[in-house]
Amino acid sequence: MEWLIFGFLASWAFLSVMGVLFLKSPVHALLSFVSLVLAIAGMFLHLGAELLAGLQLIIYAVAIVVFYVFVITTVPWEKVKRFEGFYKREFFIGFPIMLVVFSIFAYAILTGDFAQVNVAGKDNVKEVGKSLFSTYLFPLEVASVILLTAMIGAVLLGRKEE
Repeated sequence: MEWLIFGFLASWAFLSVMGVLFLKSPVHALLSFVSLVLAIAGMFLHLGAELLAGLQLIIYAVAIVVFYVFVITTVPWEKVKRFEGFYKREFFIGFPIMLVVFSIFAYAILTGDFAQVNVAGKDNVKEVGKSLFSTYLFPLEVASVILLTAMIGAVLLGRKEE
């Protein structure tokens, strides 16, 4: 039964990711992102990590989605429409980088010991905070840099031409 629930949530997450990647309307892509956040929160609930599910909903479904709605409403889309099409140069640069990153992740997943959850205990919040700001500090900082880059890109797209 557990695999059935996980399979449903994983399929839901995969379809949501495909919607984020391939839907043309930014509003529809944002709704697919919200669907992805809900699927991941469901996975956390299924694993017994209620705190992480709550944080997933609070941080992503509320804060980040509001930020994306702000970006969607402030970016002049007629300016973005000029750049529609297939970006051959970016594809030929990005595809090998994506393969290398995917290979590194696949190697880490296949050789790593990720199935053991060390957060279970009486004080779940304290253990999550301790591991977040010690063991997982680097991924947390990488995520903050990615969000900062996205915000700078939105400001650059939204500024008026002089």
